[in-house]
This record gives sequence, structure tokens and C-alpha cells, in this order.
Amino acid sequence: MIRGFVILVSFVIGTEAVTCESPNHSAVTFSTTDAFFHFSTTYIIEFNLQCANNVKDMAVYGIVNGKVHQAAVSEETSKHQISWQLEHDESTAQTFDVVIYDEDGLTAYRKAERSHDDTSKVKSLFTVQLKHPGVSKSSPVASETVVTAFALIALYVGYHFKSQLMA
Repeated sequence: MIRGFVILVSFVIGTEAVTCESPNHSAVTFSTTDAFFHFSTTYIIEFNLQCANNVKDMAVYGIVNGKVHQAAVSEETSKHQISWQLEHDESTAQTFDVVIYDEDGLTAYRKAERSHDDTSKVKSLFTVQLKHPGVSKSSPVASETVVTAFALIALYVGYHFKSQLMA
């Protein structure tokens, strides 16, 4: 009986979420803007996260428009990355606020969401803004380039036939 209790307590202690104290971050954002070559618009946020209590291997989550995305961690650089995709019709020029939470913060966010409380009152680690300029559906080749290419081809064909007639 006592052995089972000790195993249960050690399991609960081992799975307890780790909290990041005094988070310090730097972030880089990217989004695709070319609708001609891509089927959907991709958004990427990459950030470094340093905690005052030197927490390592902590699960981090980002919430974008009410959707939860778990951050992937690069083993080489220890940078976190969150990415998502939207259809081009939904990818107008806009700014996304990506709210970053640790496990405790995400639990509190989901609890507030379930009880219909204000989720903005839940303490997050930090927020990253991704400014998306919108998508361009134009061709990557300018119309002047196409017209010039056709004109050069027509000149070549004309001179080629002229040289055949003269021969």
C-alpha cells in the first residue's frame, strides 16, 4: 500500500508543470505573401526564450485567434517555433497577436475559456506581433517582360525566314 502511494506521489511530482520566471525573449516573424506559387499562406514565429530560473525543455504554447499551437524546439539552436497556415482569402493585411503561455498558463487559459471568463486576464509569458502585409496574386513575371520576349521571338523568326528566302 505504501509502495503504491510513493509511486503515485513521485509520478505526480515528476509530471508537475514547470513555470518560467521572468521570461526574456527575442522573436523573428515571417509570412508568405505570394499567392501565385503557394496554395495557402504560412505564418512563422521563431523566438529565443530565457527564464530567470534556467528552465530547460519546457513546453510552450502560442494562441492565435483562439487556436492553440504547441511550439517546436530546435535541438541545434534551442529556439522555439510556432507556425500555422490560412487560406489566401483569410490572409488579408492584418496583425496577429500570438500570446505565448507555459503549461500552467495554458491550463488557466483553457479554464477561463470553458467558464466563459475573460481570457485576456490570464497571465502569459509574453506576446509576439506578426504583421502580415497581405498576399499578392499577381504573376511573378511582369507583362512587359512577356511582350519583350514575344517581340524578340518574332524578330528571330522573321530574320530566320528572310535568311532562308535569300539563300
